[in-house]
Amino acid sequence: MTFPFPVPSPSSAGAAGAVGPATSYFNAGGRGDRTSSITTTLVSGSLLVGSIGNLVNGGVGANSTDSCAFNSGQTNTVLKFDFGTAKIIDGFRWFQNQSTSQGTYAFEGSNDDSSYTQIGGSVVLGASSALTDFSGSNTTAYRYYRLRQTAGTTSNTPWLEEIEFRIAAAGDPARDAREYGDRTALITPTTTVTLTGGAIDSLVDGALGASGTDAVIFSNGQTTKEIKFDFGSGVTKILTGLHWIQDATGSHGTWVFEGSNDDSSYTGLGSSFTLGGALVTEVTWSNSTAYRYYKLRQTSGSTTTSIYNVEAEFRIT
Repeated sequence: MTFPFPVPSPSSAGAAGAVGPATSYFNAGGRGDRTSSITTTLVSGSLLVGSIGNLVNGGVGANSTDSCAFNSGQTNTVLKFDFGTAKIIDGFRWFQNQSTSQGTYAFEGSNDDSSYTQIGGSVVLGASSALTDFSGSNTTAYRYYRLRQTAGTTSNTPWLEEIEFRIAAAGDPARDAREYGDRTALITPTTTVTLTGGAIDSLVDGALGASGTDAVIFSNGQTTKEIKFDFGSGVTKILTGLHWIQDATGSHGTWVFEGSNDDSSYTGLGSSFTLGGALVTEVTWSNSTAYRYYKLRQTSGSTTTSIYNVEAEFRIT
């Protein structure tokens, strides 16, 4: 299975030094529970189960509390997202629990909820993968965004788990190039995990393909393992979040995230968490110390094979 769209690096999406505002999935409104800030409406179409607001609740479980499902065979479906104030959005990620097409859609923005402007080209939701990643050129702030079905039909088989937006807003800081995208020249990952496919630096290559080229596969049943990220000589960064993407829902056990400046004495950041168990693992913590080295350390449980571990993205303050 292959994720159908490349992810632009932060430098091409408005990072520091680039023209225009910075867009990132870590900016406010991008991911997590946004039910209080985004009003989601199914303008045309109907659901078999769940609420359409579950698409922005931060939950990625295959159930009616975290997700929803379309009724089958629908055409001309329209999903609208009201941000309350105008935001610049130039991409989104659509998560469902299996690769089944929901039809072809246009992604559009508006400030009057009447006249809409299409952003980028058309996109097929869910056809090639559980994750659809969409990029389009946009420098205009819109209050309303919508997905408008232009061809094909919906399916009631997949759970529709979440939509994330690559977003900028007034006052958002410039994004750091080490957050997401191709960071192989900036971050050096190493691991004590035995691999059965791919390379560990695939976790920072910005490519979302579920393949041995773009992702990494762990050997099964491993314990007390580590994955280390070296941000480079003379470079320290304040990390306050991890966004881990994989192509299936298997768990790799319980892990902690730690920081260090000597690669010897590490400080724990936040609480322990289950790595995997869903397509996305999102964890955040408070931290005001800049470190060169960061480490994922397994504290219990064991790794799972037959899963493509696609990407590790970082929220950098």
